[in-house]
Amino acid sequence: MKATSILAVAAIWGASIGAVAVQREAWWALIFAALASAAVGLNFRRSLGLPRVVAIAGVWASAAVVVAGDAGAAWVTVFASLATAATVHSLMRRDDWLAGIAIAFVWAAAALAVTVTEGGAWICVFAFLTGAAGANAASRAGSAAAVLWWALAAFLMILLDGAHWLAVIAFVLGLLRFGTALARLPRRVEWDFRADEDGAFAGKPPRGDARP
Repeated sequence: MKATSILAVAAIWGASIGAVAVQREAWWALIFAALASAAVGLNFRRSLGLPRVVAIAGVWASAAVVVAGDAGAAWVTVFASLATAATVHSLMRRDDWLAGIAIAFVWAAAALAVTVTEGGAWICVFAFLTGAAGANAASRAGSAAAVLWWALAAFLMILLDGAHWLAVIAFVLGLLRFGTALARLPRRVEWDFRADEDGAFAGKPPRGDARP
C-alpha cells in the first residue's frame, strides 16, 4: 500500500475515533469511516499525492468537530465518506495543492460556522458538493474562488449567528467559477496507476507507448 493511502486512512480513523470518544452515541459514524477507508483502499496501488491526503484529512477533521459538538449531526460523516470517494477517484492532479487545500478549507469553514452558531450542520452537504466540484475541475481559479466565497460566507454566518443559507450562495458562486471545466477531461490524463511513490510515469505515459 502506498504511503499516501496509509496517511489518508490514518487521518480518517484518527478524526472519527476522536469524535466518537467525545460523543459515544455517534458510534455509527465509524461505519462511514470504514466505507471511506474502503474507497481509499480501492486505489492502494496508486499514489494519491499529498494534496489529496490534505483534502481528506481536512474533510474528516471538520466532520469530527461537527460530530463532537452534536451527536445528532453524526450523519455528516455520510457526506465525509462521499467526499473522500469523490476526492480519491477524481480528476484532481496529484500535485494540485490549491485544490487540496481548498477542499479542506471549505469543510473547515463549514465546521467552524456550524460549531460557533450551534446549528446548521446541513451546510456540510454544500461543502461536499463544492469540494467534489473542485476536485474534478480543470480550472485552478475555481478552487481559489471557492476559498474566497466560503471564507466570506462563514464570516457572515458567524457574524449574524445564523444565515446558513449563505452556504448555498457560496456553493453556487464557486460552481459558476468552475464553469464547464467540470464536464471536461484534463488535457493530459495522469498515467500514475503503476507509478512509484516518487512519481515515475506520472503526468504522461512512457515514451513509445501511448497507453497506460
